[in-house]
Amino acid sequence: MKTARVFVPASNASEASETMAICFRPMGEVRTWPVATAWLDGRFVLWSSPCLDHSHEHANVEAFEHKFGDCACTFPAFMRSMNWLDSVCFAASGLEEVIAACKTNPEYGLVCVRAEGLSETLGNGEPA
Repeated sequence: MKTARVFVPASNASEASETMAICFRPMGEVRTWPVATAWLDGRFVLWSSPCLDHSHEHANVEAFEHKFGDCACTFPAFMRSMNWLDSVCFAASGLEEVIAACKTNPEYGLVCVRAEGLSETLGNGEPA
């Protein structure tokens, strides 16, 4: 069973069924890393990543390097994926739209995993 660290905002902690972890698999890599959480807030899909600031524009490089370790060279691909994710979540009205977008655009290396039944781990990269 895959596990992922889920970063659920305190105000939405009771709505875990409306939350999903977003994992990143850099091209050529067999491991995946949980990098973000998305949740439904009314009609809007919001998301957060410990590797980015609240604006989603600036990386927390230290957190990124800590999480990715020997794959830290994937930073440009990660930022490209996060920029794309931001636009998808902005346009989406539900989590299913984000899941579908990730499936139809595998070049960004993002995989969505429902938060139901996931245990919390540090997520240093798990086999796919």
